[in-house]
Amino acid sequence: MQGEDGQPHEERSWIGWIQMGVVAIVIVGSLILTAWLAADAARPSRDSNGADTVAAPVEIILPQPAAHRLMVETTGTVRARALVALVPEVSGQAVEVAEAARAGGRFEAGDVLARIDPRNYRLAVDRAGAALADAQSALQRLEAEAVLAREEWERLYPGEPIAPLTALEPQLEAARARVISTRADLEQARLNLDRTALRYPFDGRIAETRLELGQQLGAGQSYGEAYALDALEIAIPLSPEELARIAPAAGRTVHFTLEGQPGQTLTATLVREGARVDDRSRLITVFARPDDPEQLRPGQFASVRITGNDMGEVYSLPVSALAGLSQVRTVRDGRIVPVQVQVLDRTPSQVFVAPFAAGDGVIVSPLPESVLNGPVEIVQRRNP
Repeated sequence: MQGEDGQPHEERSWIGWIQMGVVAIVIVGSLILTAWLAADAARPSRDSNGADTVAAPVEIILPQPAAHRLMVETTGTVRARALVALVPEVSGQAVEVAEAARAGGRFEAGDVLARIDPRNYRLAVDRAGAALADAQSALQRLEAEAVLAREEWERLYPGEPIAPLTALEPQLEAARARVISTRADLEQARLNLDRTALRYPFDGRIAETRLELGQQLGAGQSYGEAYALDALEIAIPLSPEELARIAPAAGRTVHFTLEGQPGQTLTATLVREGARVDDRSRLITVFARPDDPEQLRPGQFASVRITGNDMGEVYSLPVSALAGLSQVRTVRDGRIVPVQVQVLDRTPSQVFVAPFAAGDGVIVSPLPESVLNGPVEIVQRRNP
């Protein structure tokens, strides 16, 4: 019984030793393989002749100094500084409405856009004129009577002062006041007659109107809106960084194209900067006055280009030349040499830097990290 019980125990022991040996062999083999791979990776690979691997191919550009101006490209919106209401100053029926008074109409300063029935106002002018003539006649009559009164007083009481009432001085003052009042009434009547013609004192365009022939118009009520052509401007939102690139902004020339008219470039002049930074966008609005406002309409979008300060001579590089924020990689004696550069300006495709020692050229092709410390071979030279 004991022999039969011991046989399975011996078999299990033998199998366990075999398993432990296999595990040990696998571990040792893995360590050997890992060490061999690491050593192989550390050794430079060689070609069939035993020479080092061919250097990594790169494309370079040899930058040339060129004059450059800072530039800001963005979008803006055409707008009018203010819309001026079309408000009659007198009441009456509209007996004339010009075609220029319709929405979109173009008018010049002083053009009559609508006319209120002037007949009642002409009658008022006639009445005021008659009242003035009567007051002037009464004044002249009193002045003659005052002269006679003074002569009579001097004849009867020579050397004695004449009393104001005897000299008709109060009556003269009242007559003169009446002349002034009636003259003012006549002037007011003439103003009211002139105001029956609705006009603006500027060249402009009608934004909207509610004028109709035969309509009863009330003084002080608005019947439309217009804007002055010289009040049109382009509002251009800029970041503080963009504004700094064109500082000082006032007086700079703006080139812009309007939506729907990409082939026609217009010009404007920056006239002022916004007084605050927008709370949401964190942008500052600058305003440009167009040189030819006739072609503009409020609400149009404009693609804007503003030329800033002259930076002198700089190097222009493609953005692919930058490694990080301010470093490029040059080639010298067949090897890579990193160089820190001063970035002066950039666009979506170009970066402009202060001149630096470019060696054999600046690498503009993608460069794997694995070759940064190795040799390179120039395979293409791009034009700057």
